[in-house]
Amino acid sequence: MAKYPLIKSTLKDRLLGGHYQEGLPLPSEPQLAREFEVSRMTARRAIDELEREGYVYRVQGAGTFPTGKRFRQGMFRVRPFKEWARHPDHRTGVLHAMQIQATPEIAIVLQVQLGDPVIFIHRLRTAGDEALVIEKRYINAALVGDLLSQNLGVESIHEVMVAMGVPLTRVEQALEAVNLRQEESDLLRVPVGSAAFLLRRTTYSGTKRVSYVNYWVRGDRYAFQDSFEP
Repeated sequence: MAKYPLIKSTLKDRLLGGHYQEGLPLPSEPQLAREFEVSRMTARRAIDELEREGYVYRVQGAGTFPTGKRFRQGMFRVRPFKEWARHPDHRTGVLHAMQIQATPEIAIVLQVQLGDPVIFIHRLRTAGDEALVIEKRYINAALVGDLLSQNLGVESIHEVMVAMGVPLTRVEQALEAVNLRQEESDLLRVPVGSAAFLLRRTTYSGTKRVSYVNYWVRGDRYAFQDSFEP
């Protein structure tokens, strides 16, 4: 089983916990490779993903540096899919909908075994001629039966799962600012490196994780807001 998800998770915990001092470089890739007993390429992959998510940045010839601790604060709500789909100008295109085998990272997130069946759904939301939101969703295939036979371009996946007898009891989500890679920028038709929101959401049924989804949301077209009692 690949070790880079564990390295990435460990380094992220250290970064969030202030383990690495701002202004000083993280351990080098060879040092991380020795610490975790992996190849330098595996250590580099973990650093690459942390850089893409905005936790670190590289300086040529100087090393990899923390971007600064990310503080966790507040709550925010996201409009349900059915509200989005109700608008006559809104469309959701299904780019991929298939069963795949769980990769090391997805196996960890969904708490399944490496290679277990997982439903992968890749959708793109548009408003008029503008592409606004990319969705990549992974679902424990053992729990959702014939999900792939549903009309996923117009139906709420959560509502379909509930109708299949999978009660959804809790959602964990996190929102981060990121810069878009080539794949996402091509789909959203914006320059590489454009600012965007990355919303990560894990949905539970009881104690089981049933769904994990990443949303890339154009930063120049969306704002998140909420109200609450102080």
